[in-house]
Amino acid sequence: MKENIYLKILYKYKVLFILLLIMPLPMFLKGYPIRFFTTIFMYIALAQAWNIIGGFTGYISLGITGLVGLGAYLTAVFMTHQGLSFYVAAILSALITMLFSLIISGPILRLKSGYFAIATFAVAYILREVANNLTTITGGGMGIVLPMRGGSIDQSNSYFFYLMLAIAILATLTCYFISKSRLGYGLWSIKEDEDAANVLGINTRLYKVIAFGISSLFAGLIGSAYAYWLVFIEPISVFDQAMSIMVISMVLVGGAGTVYGPIIGTVFVTALSEFFWNKFLNLHQGILGVLLILIILFLPRGIIAIFKQDFKGAKVKDVLKKYYQDLKGYKI
Repeated sequence: MKENIYLKILYKYKVLFILLLIMPLPMFLKGYPIRFFTTIFMYIALAQAWNIIGGFTGYISLGITGLVGLGAYLTAVFMTHQGLSFYVAAILSALITMLFSLIISGPILRLKSGYFAIATFAVAYILREVANNLTTITGGGMGIVLPMRGGSIDQSNSYFFYLMLAIAILATLTCYFISKSRLGYGLWSIKEDEDAANVLGINTRLYKVIAFGISSLFAGLIGSAYAYWLVFIEPISVFDQAMSIMVISMVLVGGAGTVYGPIIGTVFVTALSEFFWNKFLNLHQGILGVLLILIILFLPRGIIAIFKQDFKGAKVKDVLKKYYQDLKGYKI
């Protein structure tokens, strides 16, 4: 009886329990393990940012790295040319990135499905070329060096560990409150049937612009922290389209349009990537890609669905059987 009570308490406060386990890690881990966890937190924040526009709204964006790169370069310029502190530069960069997204949202949010994806990809490509060619400001292909944070290597690693963790928590809380709000229900209705949502009186255009703006705000903030962490940035590193594909994979594997799905997907994909990189150095990307495709095919609702309330008490094989039956109705 007591065990059941403890399990219920643990389940209810699972997020707090996980945070209590994570917070003291810099005291026990040094070097690469801390940087590995920092990378996971960064991708969790990115996955949640993408989840707002891609998961809740159903608009697949291939341009999140363009917004990350914009935030990174804005922070670099503010810190090197204007002498601003990181926090001021990060806030300004995030706000400017959001403003940029609101400006371009007019034409590109009129597009749907693949056309929207191509448009966001094009925006990211244009931003990369701008950074490449504004050599007097950005350094062009030679890159730009940010002021280094003071302190020892361990202190620096701990600082970025907590910084990325804080951004990941903020992004997750934002997704949580969106999922419980009128905005969240509006975004889900757009994802299911945008025309029907319009008929029902939902201002779909406004909802999409808000979702795109919030997503871009976090992308710019993450880009700022990423640039400060790297110290040296160049277009090829912060405008890397492989990052966009990785983020989308994480959200789809974990469960798009959910709060905890992107977290589960990020941890799962990052751990798999690390494992295959260690075991199969030359083939790890191919093996990981095939495995992710299989997971997305046989778990179209994401890993999070296994832990959902409607599957509580069910065996994993029963869950997989249900998904397989769902797939029979799909036409490829």
